[in-house]
Amino acid sequence: MILTPSNTGSAIAGVGVGVFTWGAFLKSDHIPWLKKFMTTRRKEATLIWINKNKGISLLGLETVNFSIHGITSANSVMLALGNTILNIFMLWVFLPFRMIGVTKKHTRSVLKGAS
Repeated sequence: MILTPSNTGSAIAGVGVGVFTWGAFLKSDHIPWLKKFMTTRRKEATLIWINKNKGISLLGLETVNFSIHGITSANSVMLALGNTILNIFMLWVFLPFRMIGVTKKHTRSVLKGAS
């Protein structure tokens, strides 16, 4: 397959859609009408589960991704592949570093309370 400008643009758009989706999920406990359903505790528990089960999480994300975008045209496949690249980055790079930061923050708050 030759990468044309429209295919490249679709891949970049897929990354953009993924950034928007992950950003919305990571901020979901701050959206007023979602606070009832997605509390901070529930979001953190979900992120911990996702971090522990990366393979099944990627499989689920990609099932939804390709179900929505389809495989009928090259542009839709490139859009989905752009999103796939971002999902891999988020699962194997961003979330582990985020969990390290959350653990350090929790440890500091526990140590402050103990002194």
